[in-house]
Amino acid sequence: MSRTVPEKPQNLVSRRALLTGTLAGTALALTACTTSPNSFATASPTAAQTASEVPRTLRLAAPAPPAGLDPAITGDNESFRVSRQIYETLVSIDANTGSPIAGLAESWTQSQDGLTYTFTLRQGVLFHDGNELDAEAVVANFTRWAALPPALSDYSSQGFTDVFHHVEDVPKLPSEKDLQLQADDDRQPTERDLAAQQQRLEQLAALKPVFEQNLFTGKSSAGSASYFGSVKATSKYLVTLTLRRRLPMLIDALSLPGMAIAAPSTLTGGPQSNPAKSLLSAPMGTGPYRFVSHKDQTVRLELFKDYWNRSRLEANSRHPQVVLLSSVPSPYNRENAMSADEIDGFDLVSVDIMRDLVRSAKLVVQRDPFSVLYLGMDLRNKWLAKREFRQAIAHAVDSGQLAGKLFIQGTKSAASIIPPALSVPEPEARYNHDENAATKLLEQVGYQGEEIEFAYPLRVSRNYLPLPERVFAQLAEDLAKVGIRVRPRPIPWTEGYVDTVRSNRFTGLHLLGYSGGYRSEDDFLSGILSNKAAEFGYSSALLDSQILAARSLDPGEARTAAYAAILQTLNYDLPLLPLVFPISALAFNPNVAFYPSSPMLNECYADIQMNNSPAISS
Repeated sequence: MSRTVPEKPQNLVSRRALLTGTLAGTALALTACTTSPNSFATASPTAAQTASEVPRTLRLAAPAPPAGLDPAITGDNESFRVSRQIYETLVSIDANTGSPIAGLAESWTQSQDGLTYTFTLRQGVLFHDGNELDAEAVVANFTRWAALPPALSDYSSQGFTDVFHHVEDVPKLPSEKDLQLQADDDRQPTERDLAAQQQRLEQLAALKPVFEQNLFTGKSSAGSASYFGSVKATSKYLVTLTLRRRLPMLIDALSLPGMAIAAPSTLTGGPQSNPAKSLLSAPMGTGPYRFVSHKDQTVRLELFKDYWNRSRLEANSRHPQVVLLSSVPSPYNRENAMSADEIDGFDLVSVDIMRDLVRSAKLVVQRDPFSVLYLGMDLRNKWLAKREFRQAIAHAVDSGQLAGKLFIQGTKSAASIIPPALSVPEPEARYNHDENAATKLLEQVGYQGEEIEFAYPLRVSRNYLPLPERVFAQLAEDLAKVGIRVRPRPIPWTEGYVDTVRSNRFTGLHLLGYSGGYRSEDDFLSGILSNKAAEFGYSSALLDSQILAARSLDPGEARTAAYAAILQTLNYDLPLLPLVFPISALAFNPNVAFYPSSPMLNECYADIQMNNSPAISS
């Protein structure tokens, strides 16, 4: 069920010269921004610009550069930050409720058996190359996604691969013997062990009748557990999508940034290994902004003059006409740049500068928590392979203190990887902070203070990890209090941090997290566990079977109970320790009056309300 991340192809790696973002480079890019009268669109024909006027420009600093500009084969939020402005999806998200609403598809219907969906496309929608969106264009994108080679699809997150689980096979149920506790002469099973064994056997009994059926229908072009059946254009603006097994959350999932519809003209012409290679450097969709350039540490976007949703632009006459997204890794440098009017705003405010921003009357916009930070524990490590050792770590870590000291107020400690907003009950047997319990467990396994390598990222902020070095230091201190020694392994984010900790090359502790893209439990499970064999050295036939069975349940009590049982399995196996559900925030100078924050990061810059940047127009 897991996917092993290969060495990243050279054409997907951002060059180091483009990744070490400095304020000097950003400032140079900003002062050089002059445009011709036709290089941007206006909110209405009466607001035509002249050559001497400056377009309304948003200068936003992000904590890292985009890893790639093709949303189908990337998985980081900084890439999606850019692609969400350029591309659109068949289904969009309501900014107030998080529910699915019409996107490029103005409506859709579902067959009674839940296997066939028919989408009616909007008419008059143009791609940035001037060609019209039609059913054949949508089919071309689905066809490309389904045919992606592993060297590319393994980099996909929140896209076709994770929505349709296209390369996975049907798991084989474990036997009752597989779930029995292994005899150990050195210790007796604990109450936790016995309760977990009973729960597992009950889960197995419940799963057996499900797996005795034919779980999937029709042929698969990939793994036997692929939900994707076929897609076809049934008329010029009508698309029919057929599944091999029900996916009740499919409509919500189609809003994910990796499901963005690209211009068909960009999907061919490249090498056999990636015919759509042009999207890596020149993305092209139907969104409100078109891509102009990515140089001098800055991505430049300009309003698409033929954008189909004119009512959206006219309803907000103060939307940015040009967007400049620069990379500034340090939160302190981002704050300094905004104070100096070098930028209009920045993402990922750290807790220690929040008070200064409020005192200086900056606009601070918070996002409700919909991400999770976790501590990964690789079971291939001699000590981490022992459940008692992992339980000792869980008892040693004080996640409540971590949330209170290093995250924005309102951040809560986490007992599972699924946020409270999805209403799945936490595991009953929580690992509360208990140094005495941790010490006793370490004594049981005979730990004598051997070092455990601990990786954490450098020169980056993530919405689930705004201060990586300080979070590492706090966790290392917690572990040291019970006698666990760690060897720091700092890895620059832009020099392969994620690839390293999610590979066979690393077998220690690591920090990572996940940001949800739509309101589904499976999004978090798929995003975090899709590569569990390489990231955690972890496999579980029971867990894989539980997830497959739960995925096709309709929202309701049965689905909630199924995901609660999945969390119980993870809680006992403990390949990772959930830490916090963070609140993240952005900050702006007064020239930005409104920012459309979203817990799922579905933030379209066409909805921002602002005046011209004083630094540019002066």
